[in-house]
Amino acid sequence: MATNNIIPVKDFEIKSDQVFFPDNNFWMFLYCPIAGYEQKKQESASKFFAYLLSRKNMIAINSLIISEFTNASLRLDYSFWKEENQKSGNVYKKEYFQTDRAKNMRLLISDSVKKILRVATRFPDSFNNSNMDSILSVYRDHVDYNDSVIYHDCKRHNWILVTNDRDSDFFTDIVIAKI
Repeated sequence: MATNNIIPVKDFEIKSDQVFFPDNNFWMFLYCPIAGYEQKKQESASKFFAYLLSRKNMIAINSLIISEFTNASLRLDYSFWKEENQKSGNVYKKEYFQTDRAKNMRLLISDSVKKILRVATRFPDSFNNSNMDSILSVYRDHVDYNDSVIYHDCKRHNWILVTNDRDSDFFTDIVIAKI
C-alpha cells in the first residue's frame, strides 16, 4: 500500500485541475464565529484559501462537513457558556440550547454556512454507494467514523484533503494539504 503525500499548505503548488476537500477544521479556522481560535493556523488557512480562490480551483463540500462545522461551532460556544455560567455536567440541550445566546450563535453559524456554500461546490455524500466494509475497517483501525468517510470520499474522487487533523497521517493513497 502506498503512503500518503502530506504537504504543508505553505509549500503546496496548486495545479488547475485539482479539486480540494477541506475538512471541518479548515472551515473552523476561516468561518467559526468565535474569534481568536488558533491564530497562526487561521492565518495559514486564510492564505491557502486565498491562493485556492485566486487559482479558481474547485472546493468540494458535503453535508457531513456542514454538520461537523455547525455542531463544532455551537459546542465550542457551549463550552465557553458553561465556564462563564459555572455549569457542570451535560446541560447542552436542557439549559444552553434554548438560550438567547445559543439562538444568536446559531444565526451566526448559519451566516457562516452561507458564506462557505458561496465558495464551495456541493457534492452528495453517496452513502448508498459507499464501501462500508472499507470505511469501517479504517474506522476500527485508525480514525473516527467521519474521518474515515472523508478519507474514502477523497480517495474515490481523487480530491486533495485540506486538514489540520493528525488522524490524517494514517490515510494512504491520497494527497493531503496540511495546515
